[in-house]
Amino acid sequence: MLLRYRLCSAAKHVPDIVKGFHDTREFKELPARVSEIKKHLQNARQSLENNKKAVDKSGDDCLQQLKCFRDKLTAMIDRLEKQTVTEIKKGKSSVCMKIQADVDNIDDVIERLHKLTDDLNAAGENNEATSYIGCIKVDDVIWKAKVLLKEINNKDHYTMSFQHFTGITENLSSLEVLGVVICEGGEKPLPGPDRAFYVDKHVPHNVKVADDEEICNIQGICRLTSGEFILSDNFNSKLKLLDISYKVISTCDVPQYPDAVCLIGEREAAVAIDNKDEDRHEIHIFRVRSRRLLKTRTIKLQHDCTGIDHQSGDLYIATGTSLHVYNISGAQDRQLYSDQTEEYTVSRCAVSADGSRIFITNQTNHQLITLNKDGTKLSTITHLDLQDPVAVHVTPLGHLFVSCFRLGTVVQVVGMKDGKQTVKSLAGQKEGLNEPIAVFYNSSNNTLVVGQYENDNIVEIQLKP
Repeated sequence: MLLRYRLCSAAKHVPDIVKGFHDTREFKELPARVSEIKKHLQNARQSLENNKKAVDKSGDDCLQQLKCFRDKLTAMIDRLEKQTVTEIKKGKSSVCMKIQADVDNIDDVIERLHKLTDDLNAAGENNEATSYIGCIKVDDVIWKAKVLLKEINNKDHYTMSFQHFTGITENLSSLEVLGVVICEGGEKPLPGPDRAFYVDKHVPHNVKVADDEEICNIQGICRLTSGEFILSDNFNSKLKLLDISYKVISTCDVPQYPDAVCLIGEREAAVAIDNKDEDRHEIHIFRVRSRRLLKTRTIKLQHDCTGIDHQSGDLYIATGTSLHVYNISGAQDRQLYSDQTEEYTVSRCAVSADGSRIFITNQTNHQLITLNKDGTKLSTITHLDLQDPVAVHVTPLGHLFVSCFRLGTVVQVVGMKDGKQTVKSLAGQKEGLNEPIAVFYNSSNNTLVVGQYENDNIVEIQLKP
């Protein structure tokens, strides 16, 4: 044993150190400290138990809402209801397991405190060495209890709710579940759109496949609710389906030249096809089934289509010089905005989650323009870091990102809520970017996915608030 301490300058026996320890303030105040930390732990445990009961009840409420909604539908619901019930139960079980894990951790700390304090009491006043060692152990458990309490207090209470899909009766045959099970809480939410992000790290992912005849040119990116990504490869005239680790799992040939792509349903996407040489201007609708991309229909347009986004059943189409809105069937065309002064004054578009704001890139004049839902111009941003803007993407929480082709950067527009908008260069050459032309925010892991011109790699950029 002494060999373990041969590097120490001096060594003292524990009995010499602990003489009079029972008379110290540290030892006398120990029961009160234990009592206080146990009280905090019990309060936290009760709060978690209450939250667990609330989640359990709200999960049951979700099932009841599902049943009421189910009564209005036809026999086609049977298959969908079974799958949706499974999703709700999985969500409830997952949340309850997370809460129970915290409860178990609290119980473990309380049990250890009980045992250690019982050992101290059993030692009595005649064994100061045992009391001293026991006190050190209790201090260590108290410190761990404080860390545990801090971790628990930094989490929001979990909630569950059920949201059925709008327009479900019209699209019933193409759906796989009746709604989205939303389990909120746990980690704190991301900051609002007035807060800037910073780059933590970046990872390139090669998306070239064996039968690609050209170098990749990723013009569009969107993500399914199940986690897979759809890319439009302009030069190879393909859509590419990627799994959650960014591995290409299937492809689908499309006419020249696929441009922007957007999600229009849980497992449906729309891609803009624009070929001036063939006078082909179309929107192709695809559905993902069994890890394959299946084309379901085509919407033919009478104008160019360089950009596309979807919100609440409407398709927003950028033509290069104007912005049009169609319903999901491709009818009821109306022009929201136009700038015919030059080419590429309306290159791409993005629509906020509530549909109140529409963002368009004026690539020719190096501008980001904000419209309201009626097409009225609300603001025009020009900035030295906003050169040759192409793709624009707005997150569900309102964070706004723009890819700048000429500078080889992705920028964030900060201050969307308070109106004091500023442009912050977020990522560039050191993050592996070179002529970015597509950008998408993955809310599941707080990353940007960037597609590039004449480049086989997309770049995954991990962000931090």
